[in-house]
Parts: sequence; C-alpha cells; structure tokens
Amino acid sequence: MFPPLYILLIFIILPGKGVANNLFDDFNADLATNGRYYFEEKSEAVSDQLSGGIRVEAKLKYALEKLTFNGEIFTNWDSMDNARRYTDIRKANVYFSNSKITLGAGVDTFFWGVSESINVVNVLNQSDLRESLDGKVKLGQTFISMSHPFSNGEFSIYFLPEFRPIDFPERPAFGLPVSEKNVYENNEKEGGFATRALFYFSDYEFAVSYFEGTRRSPILIPQVNLKELLPYYIQTKNVLLDGVYLADDFTLKLEAKFGKERESAFTTSNIGIEYPSYILEDYIDEIIFIAEYVFDDRGITAETHGQNDIFIGAKFDFGETNQGNIRFLYSYDLDNKGQYLELNYQYRLSDYVRYKFKFISVLDSSPEDQRLHALRKEEFVKLSIHYAF
Repeated sequence: MFPPLYILLIFIILPGKGVANNLFDDFNADLATNGRYYFEEKSEAVSDQLSGGIRVEAKLKYALEKLTFNGEIFTNWDSMDNARRYTDIRKANVYFSNSKITLGAGVDTFFWGVSESINVVNVLNQSDLRESLDGKVKLGQTFISMSHPFSNGEFSIYFLPEFRPIDFPERPAFGLPVSEKNVYENNEKEGGFATRALFYFSDYEFAVSYFEGTRRSPILIPQVNLKELLPYYIQTKNVLLDGVYLADDFTLKLEAKFGKERESAFTTSNIGIEYPSYILEDYIDEIIFIAEYVFDDRGITAETHGQNDIFIGAKFDFGETNQGNIRFLYSYDLDNKGQYLELNYQYRLSDYVRYKFKFISVLDSSPEDQRLHALRKEEFVKLSIHYAF
C-alpha cells in the first residue's frame, strides 16, 4: 500500500511553490517516480526482480545579512525493498561569513575530489548505497566548521561529532545478506575531524587535507554460521591530495590518499586525464573522453573494487539547448580480469520534466575480486521520470 506520507509531501510542496519562492531566496523541488528491474532473481525467498517507487527532494536557501541558512530533505519509497523506504536530512545548516572567516554548523553534504570514477578523497560523508553504488550520493553529516580565505585559496577545519553506518539495501546484494548489527574497532564510532587547504594557481587547482576518524566504508566479514556479512568499521588516518591541471587541449586529474589502518600503512590513488574531441561536431558540440587508473594496496580491506583497475569512458551533451547528456564508464581489473560497465542517460522534455536511464552490469569477475564478484548477479536497469521546479 502506498504510504500517505509521500502523498502528503507532494500536496504540501506543489501548492506551496509560490509561497516558498516568496519566503526563501532559493527554493526548488524534484518529484520523481521510478522503476528498477534486475535481470536475475536474488533467491527463492526474494524473487522480485521489478520494483517501483517514488522520491521527493526539496532544497531551500535563505540569506540574512551575514547569515545563510540551507535546507535539503530527501525521502524515498520503494515497493520491493524496505531499506529504500526512508527519509534523510541532507542539509540543515547555518553559515556566518565575513571577509575574514566563515563559521558553519548543522548538517551538510561535502564533496571532495575531481575524478569521474572513484573519488578516493571524498571521506567526510557516508555514502547512500540505496541511491547509488558509485558512492557519489551522500547522506547528511553533522558538523561544525571554520574556514579562513586567503589570497589564492582557503583553509578549513571540520569537527564531525557523529558517525552514521551504512544502511544496505536488499538489492544490489553482496553475495550474502548484510547484518543489521555493526561492529567497530575498539568500540570507537566517532565521526572524526578534518582539515583542508585549497589553493588556486593559474591553471592549477589543488588541495591538501587530513582526516582522522571512523572509516565510512566497512569491511564485510562473512559469518559462516549465520550466512550473512557483518559490517566492521575500522579507524583510519588519512593524508589526502586532489588536484586539477587545465591545459589547452586536455585536463589532468589526481586524487591520492596515504594513511594508516589497523597498524598498517596504505596508499590509494586515482590518476586520470580528460580529452575533449570534436569528431562528431555536426551532431554533438563536444565529446569528453575519460581515462583513469585506480590503485589501492589494501587488498581485501580496500574500500572499492578499484584496486588495480583502468577506467575508460566518455560524456557529452546533445540537443540544440543541451537537452540531454550521456555518461559511459567501463573498468577492467588488471589483476583479476574483472569488467564493469555503467551507462547513464538523461533527457529534458521541458523546463520541468526530464527522464533518466541507468544500466549497470558486471561483464566478468573472479572470486579473487570479492567486491565485484559479489555483484555479478546484480545487473539492473533503472528508469525515472522527474518533475522539477
């Protein structure tokens, strides 16, 4: 049965559009219905391959002299997966700014990184796996921050008082059900703290950061007797580097993380290049080709399936007014020969209506690549129709 909460939210947001625009400096909402189809059944007990759902996302901003208030709420309902029936406050914060300092507090989503495939330095927020497997969609994180601008950059300090474990959806599955119980190294589950120095020099933009706290991505430990995976969250210390060099004909990108976990040092990085091409300029203004190499020496405790992997892909807009865009990404594991494919497509029908299509497939995998191998029967397509204002 469709829950009345979502109907209520829709009827509040739609007629309140004009009122909200008068009250706030910026207000927008996105209402969407979606369908997801898995090509294979998960198990005899959970055989549903097709699900439908609805999501509501609203954002607002209000400025008052030196204060800025931001809010963002996301709520989702899914016909098949109970874990996808949830509401999250992505933002509920206030910032005070003057020429010398910016102070912030509340809930926010922060994005660090420059890569198209895996952002190894994006460590502050918890990933929302119910919305995206690539880790780019984040849950809200409580914080207190202070930033100080200087002539060619900014220095920031973050205190993150709370840690949020991942809520794993029923699908995509990871080979076994994931336990609702979480275990923490030394029983520590603090959000952590971080510092970040951002610099701009001519064609260069780069940042040096430090993070210490509970690692956002757990190690999934098989519990043979219970036939499930137990999330184990460890403590981590990270020195982070990310940067971009903008040349006339190409763009170089780098993300690197050096740290210590469980008394062992580790290194992970993503080195990439983007190259624009005009080979189809009669139809498409510009195609940007992507090539990235991801390295992680942590083995089975790595945070993603990218450990010695090459990612290649392309992205481009099309249509007279850039009505649509396509993003294609393919990865090949140099060690285990695993292959992963992701295709994203969206098209804007009008100023208010657009639709999105997503396809994910594990083309090949081996048992040695535990993360990718666990997703080998989780191929799916997703179609969503959005009304935004």
